[in-house]
Amino acid sequence: MKLDLKISANDAGRVLKYVLRDRLCLSSTLLRRVKAEGDVLLNGKSVFVNVSVNEGDTVELCFPEEEADFPAEDGPLSILWEDRHFLAVDKPAGMLTHPSHSRYTGTLANYALSHSLANGGAGCHAVNRLDRDTSGIILFAKSSYAKSIAAALDYEKLYLAVVFGSPDADSGAIELPIKRAGADNMRRVTAPDGSPSITHYTVLRRSENYSLLRLRLETGRTHQIRVHMAAIGHPLLGDRLYCSAASAALSEALGVPHQLLHAESLSFTHPISGERVALHAAPKWPDNFR
Repeated sequence: MKLDLKISANDAGRVLKYVLRDRLCLSSTLLRRVKAEGDVLLNGKSVFVNVSVNEGDTVELCFPEEEADFPAEDGPLSILWEDRHFLAVDKPAGMLTHPSHSRYTGTLANYALSHSLANGGAGCHAVNRLDRDTSGIILFAKSSYAKSIAAALDYEKLYLAVVFGSPDADSGAIELPIKRAGADNMRRVTAPDGSPSITHYTVLRRSENYSLLRLRLETGRTHQIRVHMAAIGHPLLGDRLYCSAASAALSEALGVPHQLLHAESLSFTHPISGERVALHAAPKWPDNFR
């Protein structure tokens, strides 16, 4: 992968590595890798990054080749937005975000990698992940460079969930620490030795036995929404791991095939352009749950 940069009047006389840091958000670690395995060209000539630059100079960064640790596969992708650096897709429920030791192919990342490589990307790295049975927006970085700048994204995520029963308040915050429980992947609300975790919720609609909520995470713990809602007595419908006997019975009676949790919106300031990117995806649930 290559990146080009034209030196502006504002950067004239500055040291190149600081220009690259400020204009391209290039970390020192990645810059060292570019110099060791790729190249930095100033007006077509290889240079060290401690040189000064002049207005009108052309800088070309030649990144080392990337090698993915999983195969690219052609497969269905619901693309919401993309540019040279990022790809946002709407993940269906029931699909893994990324390959694991138990599933190496057929995941969203396999399909996203194929699309990235076919459209000028150098790789594919998940910026955020969702549980297999959670649907909604996932952002992929299309190169190791994009992955490095994504680490500083100030993104905000909103979720929709259908929960058993209905909270008393129309809105509120759940502030309960979360800790891994045993050797499996289950989490639990625990004593103060758990990780601090905060979930904000707003009730959008109340039905007889369930309600629709919009949620915002102040922290991002594994299974946070599922754990927190179960902890206050309102498990997600369709959640087989954090259910109660009553929520499981209602889910079965309503024919809910998976947990009704959906990442509906994602917004962030683009680290290169400075523009605000706002993405939205509606859940593919039956009308009575939306």
